[in-house]
Amino acid sequence: MQDVGLRAWKRVAFLALLIAGFAASQQANEQAGARFEIVSIRPVPSNAPPTVREQSFTPILPGGQFIDSRTNLLSMTSFAYSVEDPSIRLAGMPDWAKNRSFSVSAKPAEGFPALPTAENREQVRLMVRAMLEDRFQLKLHTEIRQERVYTLEVAKGGFKFQNVEAPAPPDKEGPVNAAMGDSGGRIIAKKGTMAGMARMLVIFLKRPVIDATGLQGYYDFDVSWKAPPSPDGQRPDEGYGATGGGLLISTLQERFGLRLTSATGPVKYWVVDHAEPPTEN
Repeated sequence: MQDVGLRAWKRVAFLALLIAGFAASQQANEQAGARFEIVSIRPVPSNAPPTVREQSFTPILPGGQFIDSRTNLLSMTSFAYSVEDPSIRLAGMPDWAKNRSFSVSAKPAEGFPALPTAENREQVRLMVRAMLEDRFQLKLHTEIRQERVYTLEVAKGGFKFQNVEAPAPPDKEGPVNAAMGDSGGRIIAKKGTMAGMARMLVIFLKRPVIDATGLQGYYDFDVSWKAPPSPDGQRPDEGYGATGGGLLISTLQERFGLRLTSATGPVKYWVVDHAEPPTEN
């Protein structure tokens, strides 16, 4: 009798797990197909004052909302499709998609579930993707290309900065900011990461940079440099060119303990096939 009761209990438990799994799967499918119910997209005049934002700004709000008073199709596409290094890996965008700004307010239907921050962000990502397909007629595909890349590695002698305390919620990883030219430059970060360093380097090197340092910590640094005096006494160009690139690479080696290695590897590209200015509200 005990064996019969045990088998019956196992059948009930199995059915309960099956039902729970089905419910969870159904909920996931419903969320995956969720769309914004209310969407307002309005053009921002080209002569509008610059928008000043705090470092902590995000257009992704609780309750599945996406609200941004000034954004463009390039930025929204980068978020919606998780585009890495959009300045070089998001190809085929028309000029207006980069230069024309829009005020966007998008909200789901009432009853949207209260999700943890990370899940809410991913759900909003899917809904923004659907919004772009509907309102901007956006169509794109991905492809893998063999490209020249850089790998960012720890140089001989080791990395020259010590970990700092990790950001505590609601604080986030700090960006790695830089300004540089042929006359010199500066790299500054507070609680920045090597992944952030790689993303910053893409802007100047115009080539994908793969973080191969293995460093998972957070770092504070403020490093500046100047070009050595020219033998002929001429001042370096104000812009960023080959001289500035050489200074950057040597600074990474000498001041950070990092090196860049050139290689060839597969690079994922997001290619825009079609996009139109948004339809009226």
